[in-house]
Amino acid sequence: MPRADWNSLKQIEYFFPPLPEQHAIASILSALDDKIENNLAMNKTLEAMAMALYKHWFVDFGPFQDGNFIDSELGPIPEGWEVSTIGEHFESLRGLSYKGKFLAKEGKGIPMHNLNSVFEGGYYKHAGLKWYSGEYKDRHIVKHGDLIATNTEQGFEYKLIGSPALIPECYGDFGIFSHHLYKMIPKDETHLSNLYLYYKLLDPHYRFYVTAYANGTTVNMMPKDGLVMPYLIIPSQKEVDAFTSLIGNYHQLTEKNLEENKALTNLRDTLLPKLINGEVRVKNIEKTISEVV
Repeated sequence: MPRADWNSLKQIEYFFPPLPEQHAIASILSALDDKIENNLAMNKTLEAMAMALYKHWFVDFGPFQDGNFIDSELGPIPEGWEVSTIGEHFESLRGLSYKGKFLAKEGKGIPMHNLNSVFEGGYYKHAGLKWYSGEYKDRHIVKHGDLIATNTEQGFEYKLIGSPALIPECYGDFGIFSHHLYKMIPKDETHLSNLYLYYKLLDPHYRFYVTAYANGTTVNMMPKDGLVMPYLIIPSQKEVDAFTSLIGNYHQLTEKNLEENKALTNLRDTLLPKLINGEVRVKNIEKTISEVV
């Protein structure tokens, strides 16, 4: 196993900025890292708030406890609400079955959302995005705000299968999705939104019913029935619209923070070598950094 020789390494001359400059560089880099971490923490808080609001409204019926309730297949629900299958309100569409030879380098080709684009349990995973340069059909196109859900999982732990995600704004209105995902398409006559179904699918108790349709031997697969046959509570349009508007604001702020983090990361990674080798001096960028963080 090749190893570097310490006697040779210790004789290599390195350039080190003066100690005060090192401290100033560390301070700037720490400020950028802190801002990135703060944005990530804020996003986690926003996600928790959104899920808590969904549960308060549509699981515990908190704001509606003083009203009348009616019996349903899923238990008592507020008067004016109903119960029906997902399929009465959404269609599920399977994504593109692709060949590996058409995968492209990052930034080349079309963004392709795939199984690795979704975290176990739900939420979008940016690190899993792929790029594709082959052919596709119009039905394989997705845009910002579209709802996708996984239909495949290695093994039978039900950690990933049935997990939902929303296509982030940063990928624009033109991408495709792979065959390991379903796209959920609201029907013209429904008043339900992608956001409402998204939080329904994030609910572990509801995902239990969805994943019950999965089957397979070594690979667990979920047929389209898994995302259209289960029953769900249908609130009135007033509540759905109010929830969608409020939570939509949360998602916009979350995406803004993610875009800011991307810019901050690029700035940090670009500045580091230039600060170390003296190409850029701290005194020349302090004002710019203070405006950013």
